[in-house]
Amino acid sequence: MSPFKADGRRMEKPVQNKKRWKAAVLTAALSMGVWGCQGVGDGYDFQPETSSIYVSEDGKIQSATVENYDKDYYSQSGLEEFLAGQVAAYNKSLGAAELGHNIEGGQTLPAAVVSCSLEEGKAAVIYEYANSESFLDFAEEFHDADNLVSDFKTGTAAEARTEGWLEGMDFVKPGKGQEAADASADEISRLSDQQAVLVETDHPITLETGGRIRYMTRGVSLQDRNTAQIPEGTHVIIFK
Repeated sequence: MSPFKADGRRMEKPVQNKKRWKAAVLTAALSMGVWGCQGVGDGYDFQPETSSIYVSEDGKIQSATVENYDKDYYSQSGLEEFLAGQVAAYNKSLGAAELGHNIEGGQTLPAAVVSCSLEEGKAAVIYEYANSESFLDFAEEFHDADNLVSDFKTGTAAEARTEGWLEGMDFVKPGKGQEAADASADEISRLSDQQAVLVETDHPITLETGGRIRYMTRGVSLQDRNTAQIPEGTHVIIFK
């Protein structure tokens, strides 16, 4: 979802009553990043400054888009209510409950709004997903260009090996400073309960993880111990 029309022009400024929802439409394209938002159950504080994808230690997925905004155009509560309504309609179209937020103890929705934030000239929204298929479908449905990828999978390193994700991959591991050290095939073959993420993309993306990144395919660069810059191509990240 985007705050801009297809031709790049900003949508109309909202007025009152029914038209006030146009304020939310302006940021409807945002799909990631909040300030002060909790992670997805592993204690990691997901606070992206740019659009990115987040995977927790148990493989749960969130996405977010962060963009600049004009403070005169937005209401945080109105934006979140609008987005929740859009997500509820999306879930209903898939045969799930017509809800925009996951309810504790309830069925996990295909997509759900975690939170949104308008702060210091930036607007951000975080969504969470039932699984990688839901994430891929939602990103395509709502034209989340920053986070839209060709393929996205999560699972343990043992599952990834069984399913063939790791076959033929050239792995390295973080070394001292900016240097990465080669990782042997034997070393990778011994991994089991670490979390693995496969990404196939035609443009660079940012991936955050709920644990320290231990291995990555060659070409991936680390911003910090939990954040990887993934280039075009097919890449795997392994973390714990």
